Amino acid sequence: MMIRAKHFLLVSAVFLMLAASITSTAQENKKLEYAILIDSTGSMRSQFPEVLRLGKAVVHQVHDYGPVSIFNFRSEFGKTPRAIPTLRIERSQDESALDRTIDGLYVEGGQTTLLDAVEAMAESLNQPPPATAKVIIMITDGEDRVSEKNQKEVVAKLRENKISVYAIGLVQQLEGSKRGKASDFLKSLTTQTGGRVIFPKSDNLEIQNLLTELGVPIQ
Repeated sequence: MMIRAKHFLLVSAVFLMLAASITSTAQENKKLEYAILIDSTGSMRSQFPEVLRLGKAVVHQVHDYGPVSIFNFRSEFGKTPRAIPTLRIERSQDESALDRTIDGLYVEGGQTTLLDAVEAMAESLNQPPPATAKVIIMITDGEDRVSEKNQKEVVAKLRENKISVYAIGLVQQLEGSKRGKASDFLKSLTTQTGGRVIFPKSDNLEIQNLLTELGVPIQ
């Protein structure tokens, strides 16, 4: 009888350890990963303080739920000056480090390569270890001038790798057809990848309301 009881306790202990391991693995497998684009090109100059504030607010919202990488643009001078997507901090959940990275960003010149930036963020999100859910968040006016990639191939890659794109479209300072083109681009890119875009209607941003409306996945 004593042997049976010990055997039962041993089996129970093994079962509990296995269950805990499965639960832990399941939780790890649910981990999200984020890539945030801070648009630092010249067209964002007058709005850049708000761009940085929004970037920090997004970091504050998501950093507890998965690693965060931050991208912006750097100038590349040549025959056609271009703004090249650049990784500034990779896969961090340290909010202070992420905030310091954002504080160190500044506006740089060059023609915007927005789709190339999305491609670069997708490549970063696809690096091992894999996350179950991968999210790109762009804070931008939506202008793309000289990307080497085209939207069809970028969207195909995003959908293949289950990466959703969310965007805060600061298009209000663009004029006429430029505003319409940028808005349509952001709507198309986010809709096709299962994400969402919001367009703040004024410079007086209620950030918490905006983030609630945007609905970036955190679980």
